[in-house]
Amino acid sequence: MTVEVSVGIRYRPGVVGYVDRHLAPDEHVVHRTRYHAILFGGAVWFALIVLGIVALIVHRNDLPPETVTKLWLAGAAVAASGFVGPFVRWRTSEFAVTTSRVIAKTGLVSRHTVELLLPKVEAIEVDQSFAGRLLGYGTLRVVGTGGTDESFPRVAAPEALREAVLRQAARPGRRRADR
Repeated sequence: MTVEVSVGIRYRPGVVGYVDRHLAPDEHVVHRTRYHAILFGGAVWFALIVLGIVALIVHRNDLPPETVTKLWLAGAAVAASGFVGPFVRWRTSEFAVTTSRVIAKTGLVSRHTVELLLPKVEAIEVDQSFAGRLLGYGTLRVVGTGGTDESFPRVAAPEALREAVLRQAARPGRRRADR
């Protein structure tokens, strides 16, 4: 069973991510996203080049069928290996806005987390190229009052995350950081 949340990202019940494990008792997620699928662009190009080279070798040489099969299998394995890194990076990233914080977590073995209380957020910036606007990704930059300045490239729907931060920060009863 999967549940669709926010920007079309599917989360499986029972599989608890970093954000869900670190929520305060009365806190809940109002928006979440992760890296955009454009992260796989380099792996796609790599796979096309590898398979193109295999096709050229097979086409230009008179090879026995067993060798052709082995070449295609080896090429497919090498091409598929190019997707491992981007998949791990995509799967282990979380960007969320809760009722009281902005949380960003990236990495599996080498983890990087940023957690800012909403009153401590000075600015949320979104930079998008033309391709980013068309495909729905951009660089998210979070600036905090204590000198925190973090950038996350290729985030899916960064403007929706920015809007969620602005909505939560403008909620009645929300304290300002300078009080």
